[in-house]
Amino acid sequence: MAKIIVFSNRKGGTGKSTLCIQFANFLASQGNNVAVLDVDPQQSVVDLRNREIETNPDAKLPWPVLFVGDKALQFMEQAQQMGDGYILVDCPGTITESIMPVFHAADAVVIPFRYDDLIVDSTITFVKVLKKAGVRSKLMFLPNCIDVRVKIPSEEQIRNIFKEVGTVLPRIRQGVSIQRCSTLRPIDQYQKAAIEYSVNELVREID
Repeated sequence: MAKIIVFSNRKGGTGKSTLCIQFANFLASQGNNVAVLDVDPQQSVVDLRNREIETNPDAKLPWPVLFVGDKALQFMEQAQQMGDGYILVDCPGTITESIMPVFHAADAVVIPFRYDDLIVDSTITFVKVLKKAGVRSKLMFLPNCIDVRVKIPSEEQIRNIFKEVGTVLPRIRQGVSIQRCSTLRPIDQYQKAAIEYSVNELVREID
């Protein structure tokens, strides 16, 4: 049965779509079957794939991208019958009734965040919403776009708060390699180096 990994957070700009794509590229590079579902009304992943195909019409697709929209329940029921592999889901920050089945079906919810007060507060609120809705999927907090040159006094305290309800994955450093996002190009060595510890820890937690 395929593992379902959801990328979401209430706060925008934390890198949900970018990380969803980069994780998909990494998993596919390891020989895994991967599919990406775009549940976000903005359709960031779908739009990027379409733009890339326009300029590279003969490119081989490394993994399929599907826009599920309001048919999430129906698709999740089908997805649970699929073979081995990974289904990555790019979700919006707003949890609507139509996409709630995605969260309930997920093996893990990856929640990107940064160590600033607004994002941390929003992330805590997001977790409360998930818990209130009865979501029992594993929560994976992912420090993203972290400037390692800057010491964050509250980092340990924030990590301990998140550890009470889930797992804090290895941080992803700030850098241009992650931002160079593609749904067609193979992941390069710099992108692999940036995310491999986070992806491997996530896979260990859900396999």
